[in-house]
Amino acid sequence: LLPVVGAYILYFTGFTPSGFTNKGELIQPVVDVEALGLMDENSEAVARDDGTARKWNMVYFAGASCDQACNDALYKIRQVNKAVGKHAYRLRRLIVHLEAPDAEFVELIESEYPDARRLYADRDAVMTALQPVQPQLEQNEVYLMDPIGNIMMRFSADMPGKWLIHDLHKLFKVSQIG
Repeated sequence: LLPVVGAYILYFTGFTPSGFTNKGELIQPVVDVEALGLMDENSEAVARDDGTARKWNMVYFAGASCDQACNDALYKIRQVNKAVGKHAYRLRRLIVHLEAPDAEFVELIESEYPDARRLYADRDAVMTALQPVQPQLEQNEVYLMDPIGNIMMRFSADMPGKWLIHDLHKLFKVSQIG
């Protein structure tokens, strides 16, 4: 009876636990993927039901070219995709070009990251969608999109890949979708 009474008191007094174990930054409110205005290579709008939102996605926003920091971020998300082991089929890498990529960048993606899905978006539309949660789009960050189509977590460029793996394992454990 004591645990029930304790839970009742905690629930109705508004107690919330202060210790979170996630390594990435939770984005609140979440950002709907359709607010980004994603387009495919034919400049056609990508709808939520095209398969983008049926898996967990590591989203990377890229510019026209890819410097060493960009290449390191792309390498990190590729390695994270492999490191999640048996759940790798539930996870996809999504590169969103905010500008037309140069030939060298396209060649890099096709040779080193052929399994990554490439989409396009207008920089202003992405900035507007992310404005409530982040005033400035930082370079080389990785965003996590859930299978429903909500961008819900952000990992800064300096966070190690093992932190992303840690959070993904927790999400895969509690999530029955994706």
